[in-house]
Amino acid sequence: MTTLLEKLRPEIVDALEKSRADYDYSITGLYNKLDSLHLYSQLDMGTIRDLTLWGDVNEMKWDYIDWKYGDKLFKQETVELA
Repeated sequence: MTTLLEKLRPEIVDALEKSRADYDYSITGLYNKLDSLHLYSQLDMGTIRDLTLWGDVNEMKWDYIDWKYGDKLFKQETVELA
């Protein structure tokens, strides 16, 4: 199963890497946490806050669907039907 770290949107990864110079310990901890989880619903609000803070995300423009499913932070897996 894919981890949340693998599902992270590329623009979020880029922003986190730019923040790494100043916040290496925190960014590394965030990466480790995301690498241990598989579902958006497993995230706590503190981790979501860290992602939006260091990922340079403007969550003020999010609607309830964005919060509910995390589409602005993570790529969604597509399921192919046979």
